[in-house]
Amino acid sequence: MAMTDRSIVAGVFTDESQAQQAMAELQNAGFSNDQIRYSVHKGGSGILDSLMGLGFGQDEANFYNNEFLNGRTVVTVKTNDRQQQALDILRRYGGYDFKSQSQRAGTADTDTGYTAQTAQSTGTAYNTAQTSGATYTQAQAPQTDYTDQGGQKVQLREEELRANKERVQAGEVGIRKDVVAEEKTLNVPVNREEVYIERHPVDQPVPADTPIGDQGETYRVPVTEERVNVEKQAVVREEIGLGKRVVQENQQVTDTVRREEARLDRSGDVNVQGDNGVDNTSTSYNQ
Repeated sequence: MAMTDRSIVAGVFTDESQAQQAMAELQNAGFSNDQIRYSVHKGGSGILDSLMGLGFGQDEANFYNNEFLNGRTVVTVKTNDRQQQALDILRRYGGYDFKSQSQRAGTADTDTGYTAQTAQSTGTAYNTAQTSGATYTQAQAPQTDYTDQGGQKVQLREEELRANKERVQAGEVGIRKDVVAEEKTLNVPVNREEVYIERHPVDQPVPADTPIGDQGETYRVPVTEERVNVEKQAVVREEIGLGKRVVQENQQVTDTVRREEARLDRSGDVNVQGDNGVDNTSTSYNQ
């Protein structure tokens, strides 16, 4: 990957699934859909005019258009202050760009493109395409020759699962008060007066001049009682506290990841030392 003065970075992917993974990580990193352009070739014309409109130079636009027409997926990201982050994400999933391919092929001047002569000098096979009067070459899988000074190193890559968390609303709890009517009985002791009559025989003379009472004379005794009056008074019966606390639990996420494994291809009767962990089942002998 390489940054340009136009604040646009690009990545070319030979594997569309890796391009989709790169785009998904760009979105997770906060790049908007307006900043990301995803171009996959499904037939039809190229994307040269679109690339020129984004600000790419003629040579770079021709290069990316040629990659697109050859079935590669092209992802571009426009950003003013996060170019390096976008580049790292594109590189992480195997993306390459105009300048990195130029350096890989041994071409010093990236403004003149790739030529068949350059391909022959590096010992790498290329397919040559003519676009807008400029000659470009598309590299096949590069072959690295062994050197006695440093030997040869093969890097094995694998995908790792990374979990990103976001806070979402899982639900809602509300407490409301409803009025419920019910009948209650209260026992209240009350007092009342009763009139009782006691009769006792008496043999006692009275003075001779004592008159006999008038007919219809009445004696009245007031009688009282306690009466219950019911009143209602509101009181606090209970308090309910409502709050939140964080409870941590483990969730398992499952996805498919891929990894690269080394396979040793032998040609002829060659003894290889220290090949533990390398699949060497593929063996051929030249007769």
